Amino acid sequence: MTEAPPTAALNETAAPPRGALSQKFADMGPRRQRGGFGRLRFVSTMKYILPGLAMALLVVVVAWPEFASDENRFTVPEAVGPIGTSRPQVLNARVLGVDSQSRPFQITADTSALKTEEGREFYFLEQPKADIVLEDGSWVALTAIDGEYEEETKFLYLVGNVNVFHDAGHEFRTPKARFNLDDRSAQGDDAVQGQGPLGTLQSEGFRILDGGDRVLFTGKSQMFVYRGARDTQ
Repeated sequence: MTEAPPTAALNETAAPPRGALSQKFADMGPRRQRGGFGRLRFVSTMKYILPGLAMALLVVVVAWPEFASDENRFTVPEAVGPIGTSRPQVLNARVLGVDSQSRPFQITADTSALKTEEGREFYFLEQPKADIVLEDGSWVALTAIDGEYEEETKFLYLVGNVNVFHDAGHEFRTPKARFNLDDRSAQGDDAVQGQGPLGTLQSEGFRILDGGDRVLFTGKSQMFVYRGARDTQ
């Protein structure tokens, strides 16, 4: 009769040997678990980082124009008039017109305001400048500190350091004067100081007549002629 092998021996014989392949899969188990946990933590972190990056990018896009060059920025224009005034002011005002003989003239000013006083409606001008074309094609430039322009009569009143310059080189200054832009006449009854290619002059007033062809200096007048200037004319 053959004896059965001991139980312990049978168990040792039935268990498969722990080979290299099974050992490899057994060793991979913990690493796979650790890798899955790492990916989960990465995804969770990106959920907070990506929205933050998007918000930072949006802030940069919105704030970038503030750091751009002033040459490329849109600037808001200044207010057209001071607060509390009944009529607005116009900045960099310009009037273009023609006289009775279709000769052009132009008036510009730093600021202008429409006013009505004693039945007169006029534009009050600050730092006015006027360019007038005469009959012979020459031009005259007028400047002053303040002025008034009546559109109906085309009268231009200038006050404060009134300067009259003719393109032939003649120039004179007076405290105030009135110019009729319709017939190119002008007059002033205050002291006049002038200069030109012929010399210098002083008078107590002036008149411009015949569309600028004649200029008269009134009152006590003096003129100093440069030596040799008469011979060159």
